Amino acid sequence: MRKLITPIILCILFLPPVRIVAQPYSLDECIQIAIENNHQLLNSQLDVKAADYSIKEVKSQLLPTVDITGQLLYYKDLPSQYAPANAFGGPEGEYNKITMNTKQTTSGALKVSTNLYNQSVFVGLKAARVMKETSLLQEGLTREDLIYNVSATYYSIQVYNDNLRRLEDNISNLEKTVDINKILKDNELVADNIHNRMLINLENLRNQYENQKLLLDNNLTLLKNLMNVDLDAQIAVAEFQYDANFFEPEEGDINKRSDIRLQTAQLKLSQYERKSIVAQYYPVLTNSFTYGYTGYYNEFDPFRQINNDWIKSSYVSLSIKIPVFDGFRKQNQIRQKEVAIQKNLNTLSQLKLSASKEVEDATRNYATNKNLVLSNKRSLDLAEQLFASSQSEYESGVTSLTEFLNAQNDLSNARTNYSAALLNLKLAELSLKRANGTLVNNI
Repeated sequence: MRKLITPIILCILFLPPVRIVAQPYSLDECIQIAIENNHQLLNSQLDVKAADYSIKEVKSQLLPTVDITGQLLYYKDLPSQYAPANAFGGPEGEYNKITMNTKQTTSGALKVSTNLYNQSVFVGLKAARVMKETSLLQEGLTREDLIYNVSATYYSIQVYNDNLRRLEDNISNLEKTVDINKILKDNELVADNIHNRMLINLENLRNQYENQKLLLDNNLTLLKNLMNVDLDAQIAVAEFQYDANFFEPEEGDINKRSDIRLQTAQLKLSQYERKSIVAQYYPVLTNSFTYGYTGYYNEFDPFRQINNDWIKSSYVSLSIKIPVFDGFRKQNQIRQKEVAIQKNLNTLSQLKLSASKEVEDATRNYATNKNLVLSNKRSLDLAEQLFASSQSEYESGVTSLTEFLNAQNDLSNARTNYSAALLNLKLAELSLKRANGTLVNNI
């Protein structure tokens, strides 16, 4: 048995390592993971939750408040006051010093108060709801930026992968030609410098491959960072879909853009802040009910009363507070808010002008990049045909090395231009969707 186990262990030890292939993630999956894990977006969602509590806080001012108060008052020296002597049978015009209190007074009361009318609370409730609206819009803006960055990085990885596959094929084909050329050189059928020129081209292709691989690795790291996953995690993206390169731009409405809606909400919030100051000119009507007990004693003893008697008292009060003059404080505050409102209006107007220009520029940019992709694809197809033909003719001795290397360089340039055009097209698509306010709805 021992003789059988030993070969098995040796076989296991010398087995080739298993290559772990990462499961490709779709763009939607990457976006969803980023939305669930991104700390900035999570903080924006917490701001929305805080705004909900702010609304409840303002609403609580419309509910009754209940307070229990207690007091122990002990006089070391009892206060006295003068009273007319004739009130106690004395002579007219004279005053007697009397003490009307005991040294210790103990009291406790229950008070229930309700705001019957407070304009500041009503306006504050509307302002709190607008504040929640701004928090939701800020969350949407953060979500939109995250979707844009994840999508742009995802498309970059796709294009780099596509370019690397083309480079691999190009390198493989050139390596075969180099091998054939080496045999010809060894048999003194071609000169050394011809073979060396081909080696230089092959090395240049390999350098291009390493540069593209570095860019791919950097973008993979960026994607993991945006998704907030472990940097050692295995992540792969789906293959580039050539049939999904173009889309029909939708007619967008800049008023639906997150940044414009956020600025509109900021304007509304400034207007409510002004109304909140104006509301301080309104009367405040409050109703309250108080129920309590009071006990007196001549010595310090919190738990004793004269005749063990707690004197009960209860009353209902209705109070009104009418602001009359505050030294022009509220008036100056209102003027400040009016200035802030005008600034918000100017910012909103400028933002709409910029958004309209952004949509026009993004539309033209997308159309231009679309034409560039079509043009570069035609050039790439021709360059691939030319390279395949030149390679075959060179190996057959029909064409010169110079023509073959020129075809190789043309193919490298065409491939680089096409990859850049594809990436620029996808980025232009994202920019156009964000400009016309349809990015989140289309992802």
